[in-house]
Amino acid sequence: MLGKEADLPKIFKVIKPFHGLRKFIEESDWDERLLGYEKYINRFCWAVIIASVVYLTPVCIAIFIR
Repeated sequence: MLGKEADLPKIFKVIKPFHGLRKFIEESDWDERLLGYEKYINRFCWAVIIASVVYLTPVCIAIFIR
């Protein structure tokens, strides 16, 4: 029992950052603000998809030519 009591402060030090994150998620309006940036996020995602296709197309062509 004495060993468990000695470990409690270490556990609370690890949980403390997660408590702050949980409080931020529950009490802030991050989801509503995220919807305001949806257009820009969608454009960024499409840019990543297009860049991936452009980058990987020559690799796929080389594989199919063999």
